[in-house]
Amino acid sequence: MNINGIEFEADCYTIVQELQSQLHLNKIQYLGKIIDTPKNVQVCCPYHNEKRPSAGIRKSDGLFHCFACGEVHSLQEVISFCFGHDDAFGKFGYEWLLKNFAAVSVEERKDIELDLVRGVTKEEPKTYVSEEELDEYRYYHPYWSKRGITDSGLIELFDLGYDKKTNCITMPVRDIEGHTLFVARRSVQTKFFNYPKDVDKPLYGLYEYYLEGQRRIDNQRPKRYGKTYLLEQLNQVFICESMIDALLLWQSGYYAFALNGLGSSKQIEELKSLSIRKYILCTDNDKAGEKARTVLRQALTSKMLTEIKFPSNRKDVGECTRDEIDNILDWEVF
Repeated sequence: MNINGIEFEADCYTIVQELQSQLHLNKIQYLGKIIDTPKNVQVCCPYHNEKRPSAGIRKSDGLFHCFACGEVHSLQEVISFCFGHDDAFGKFGYEWLLKNFAAVSVEERKDIELDLVRGVTKEEPKTYVSEEELDEYRYYHPYWSKRGITDSGLIELFDLGYDKKTNCITMPVRDIEGHTLFVARRSVQTKFFNYPKDVDKPLYGLYEYYLEGQRRIDNQRPKRYGKTYLLEQLNQVFICESMIDALLLWQSGYYAFALNGLGSSKQIEELKSLSIRKYILCTDNDKAGEKARTVLRQALTSKMLTEIKFPSNRKDVGECTRDEIDNILDWEVF
């Protein structure tokens, strides 16, 4: 959907669903039953009281038109009105769309790109997410348990949380020094991830890996996640696509990095530079995941590489049972 020249990577129906979800979270009962039709999304008009949908939101550009009361508005103006903002041209609604959907993809993964940027560019001063902002997300949500993540120590280590304003779970992404670069969000009701626009994604779990390694160096017993902790694990790390897959592996006692997709040239350079001896490729059990494994094998020739061969009925780590994840090395192939 294109609004004001910005391409939003979500269809109109999904945007309206998320809007209603966040309105209900704020105890605002608007839109009623949402009906998906070929050209429009039908809703109950928020501008007059009705029980049956008489308004349509055009899928191509988000134009709202109520056939009962005659109100015509842009989608961003409707969003502003629903949240109680009387602003010109739907400024609040437009910012809401940008925050929730401008950099969103439906579990969409881009192929690994190995072309390195040539030339010298001036680096902008780095800014990090503040502790004050992170404090706003430090709430537990049942979604974590629903996805199989129940270890409180793991939740604390990765600072997993919940953003009440957007009804999303939150996953802070940190650099190797522990600075929070950005916060990734995932809706608890849809399959949408949200990253800041044009964000440069590092390896997720790298800081936590070094934190655990430092604890060993300091002769402190590493925290146990799950039933097993292998002493040699500092020298073998899983590589998977999604952050939740990585978290599930950590919970079962394995170190793991997430690519947040199919990877990037920068991530590959990071993987090359680390002193880790062995990588276990654990990308998804589909054609895109297979392509990612092929590219990683070609790029990481200095490392020992194996891969996880999932059964045909398992797409990724997230579809495995806890027992299967605990014993995932049973599927390791060379």
